Amino acid sequence: MNAKINDGGPAFPVPDVIDHDRNYYQYGGQGMTLRDYFAAKAMAAYLAHLSSLDCTVSKHYPEIANEAYEIADAMLKAREVQP
Repeated sequence: MNAKINDGGPAFPVPDVIDHDRNYYQYGGQGMTLRDYFAAKAMAAYLAHLSSLDCTVSKHYPEIANEAYEIADAMLKAREVQP
């Protein structure tokens, strides 16, 4: 059985709204997770670095994506540490 991945919750949650007339409005979903956001940032930096080295990276996208999520998981784990 697979363990649940800590996704950090929503990165940019949008709260539901109850207006002054007590009307309830639910806005879309929660959007991307914090894990996805961290992975996207890590992947962008990684690709920029590889591009600066003049490397051909397109054939390595699956590996780069996996590494980006490994970085994201490490970032989420670091957030759990109490100062």
